[in-house]
Amino acid sequence: MNVPGLKTYHKVSYTAISPRLPELSQQGNTILITGGSEGIGFAIGKAFIEASAKELIIVSRSEEKINHAVIQLTRHASAVNPGSPTMVIGRICDVSSLSSTDSLWTGLQREGKYVDVLVLNAAGVGAIKPLLEMGRDGVLNEFNSNFRSPLDFAERFYKQSIPLKTSKRKVLVALSTLAIYLWNAVASRPAYGPSKSAGTLILQQFAREIKPDQMQISIVHPGAIWTDGMARSGANATTYRYDDIDLPGHFVLWAASRQAEFLHGRFIWANWDVDELRGEEFRKALEDNPNFLTVGVEGLSETKNLPVV
Repeated sequence: MNVPGLKTYHKVSYTAISPRLPELSQQGNTILITGGSEGIGFAIGKAFIEASAKELIIVSRSEEKINHAVIQLTRHASAVNPGSPTMVIGRICDVSSLSSTDSLWTGLQREGKYVDVLVLNAAGVGAIKPLLEMGRDGVLNEFNSNFRSPLDFAERFYKQSIPLKTSKRKVLVALSTLAIYLWNAVASRPAYGPSKSAGTLILQQFAREIKPDQMQISIVHPGAIWTDGMARSGANATTYRYDDIDLPGHFVLWAASRQAEFLHGRFIWANWDVDELRGEEFRKALEDNPNFLTVGVEGLSETKNLPVV
């Protein structure tokens, strides 16, 4: 990997993304995390608790997993902030279902809850079979999870009714994957990369239209994390020295802060060093090319290959 200005590759968390940093405080904020009952989503929830979020809403399809996660996260909140622990709430929602998503957001509005930070972590991993064996409907199911769901959640998040007392700033952090450009990385699941690529692209299109002071958008590849979900999908835990799960948890927290505003709409790795991201060489690459670290066509660029008319 050759990205200007980036030399360090993290596999565990580090001081610059610690949830205890005052600059990363989420005090007073309500956070909603899809797929928050286990794995990376659960680790992200812990990070926001440690950063003193007012309220954490975790979303999952499984009532059993949600109930268990709420208990665990509530205990964690009481342990890290005994004086003012984060309120942890569970909500059942199938993010690939428009009716289920509508019920979730309608319910939040009815309860007077305003989401300050939305973390899109839930995803469909795709079937292990060729596209033509999956068939049109099977492929479209993956796009419902990985494209339509981010589109739906982002729109509902942006169009929330703003509390009368303030003009609230919104932050959206989406978990993406290296499979949006390394097509052979998950070759056995051929619908995964295209559907995640489409989901990433639509969020980048939003970022082109919306200023970060209205809705900051960060798009993060979480690294190589071993989770129960990977085990269920048939992955092998011994094939790689996986990253520590606190790394994406803490990095997503950093990506939700004003420190990451300059990365609005760009695709970044949780393994990259945040001080190097803020360095002169990397910042110059961002400023020189508005399509740097965005979805496109390899070999062609709007900044270099404009057609002669």
